[in-house]
Parts: sequence; structure tokens; C-alpha cells
Amino acid sequence: MAYQIFVNDAWVAPEKAHVSVKDIGFLRGYGIFDFFRIMDGQAIFMSDHLDRFLSSAQKMGIQHGYSKADLADLIGQLALVAKDSCLGVKLVLTGGDSLNGFEPMEGGSNLFVFPGVFSFANPLDGMHLISQKYHREMADIKSLNYAFAIRHWAEVKNRGGNDLLYYTDESGVSESSRSNLFFVKSGIVYTPGQQILEGITRSHVLSLASKEFEVQVGDYSLDDFLSADEVFTTGSTKRVLPIFSIDGKQVNGGQRGKITSHLYDLFVKSEC
Repeated sequence: MAYQIFVNDAWVAPEKAHVSVKDIGFLRGYGIFDFFRIMDGQAIFMSDHLDRFLSSAQKMGIQHGYSKADLADLIGQLALVAKDSCLGVKLVLTGGDSLNGFEPMEGGSNLFVFPGVFSFANPLDGMHLISQKYHREMADIKSLNYAFAIRHWAEVKNRGGNDLLYYTDESGVSESSRSNLFFVKSGIVYTPGQQILEGITRSHVLSLASKEFEVQVGDYSLDDFLSADEVFTTGSTKRVLPIFSIDGKQVNGGQRGKITSHLYDLFVKSEC
């Protein structure tokens, strides 16, 4: 079914939802978002996602009048009318309209909530990453700016990849364009801790992994990932997904590793 879209103060039919040509998010990319799932009428890790959404808004300096309770109520309204077993929910907050195309009007933010039917990729299929030297500006803010990844997307596809792996010579690997990264070496689970968006799924996987494995958070080079026993990525759209190759070099023979598989199972159970 087609779900209504929330625009500022009301749920409206999709064909009636619109963004002003003066919106500073549209004109300058000045906005933030978050994404999570409603499964069988239950919002997954909603509190964590709303905390990050509000934190991103504060760090970005977007003035708005929404409390966590207000946003939770909107999601509750959506969960009540959900007819599908799994919905993806995207919250977008922009700086609002601008009279001069640059400076947002005080207190004039725009909030949008986009629901849509969602399905996961097969966790056995895995992903192939292409490395690029880059770290995101304001990495700790879930901003609307994905220009770097989008402009490299044709290259990624031409090289047989599914996504990017960001790294720098100074700090090593940071993240993928829309998910966090981990690797396993000799039974130890490693994940970068700098220049990343601290994902909600990442946080839960770290907690689950630390109960059974040694876990280390730090700076790790591209070579660390290339020589790993297993590499996997985490995110709300992916859960725990194996990486089969980086720049064409196979990881674990192009197969899902045992620890990756185990953490996937633990994470799925934690959603219940």
C-alpha cells in the first residue's frame, strides 16, 4: 500500500507532499535525517534513532520545535496503520525556507517522515567494496550530503562494487558510504573509531560481540582490512552483512565468515 507522508504538521497523500524551491535543504543540502524500521508494528531501536536524530539537528544548528516524545508519537501513529510486515521509515529535517537562498529563516525548519515497504538483502550474498581516499565532513552528523558517494557511484558499479570504503593515509579506514565497517583477525573483532557516524546497529553489534569475543576500537589501515580473516558491515538497512571483496581482492575466499554469521544471528534475535 502507499503510505501517507508527514509534512510539518500533518500526514498527507504522497502526491500532495512537496518541498519548497526555497527550502535550504533542497538549495544547499542543509539538513539531517535518520532511518529505521517498523517490523510487525514495532519500531526497532526507535529511542536510539530519535536520540541521534535530535543530536544531529543540534550539532547542525537546525532550530526546530520537536521533542523526542513528539517524534515518538508520530512514529506510533505510523506503526498503528502499518499493513506491511516491514517498513522503512526515513525522517528528514531541513533548515527550512530561505529568503536569500543561503540563510535559513529563524525557527522555520521543515520535517518530513517517509514510510515505505522495506526488505533486506540476502545476508549470504555479501558485498564488494571499492576504496576511496576520503572522510566525511561532520562525520558524526547524519547529514543529507552524500555527494561524494553519488558522484563515484558509476565508477563503483563499473568496477563490480556495491559500495565505497573510505580511508585516509593518516587515520586509516573509517566507514562505508552508508554503513559502519568491522574486520576479524585471529578471533578478535576490530572496528574503526574515528571519523565515523556511530551507527545504531554498530553500537548494538559491539555490545553483543563484546560478550563473546575480544573487541578493539581504534585506527586500522586499508591493509588491515585487506589481510583480515573476515570483514563485515553493519547498518539499519543491512543488519550484519559480509564483505566478500575489497578492490577485487577476496576476503575469506568470498564466503561469509563464522563470526560474521554468528553476530548476524545474535543481532536478529536482539531486535525481537
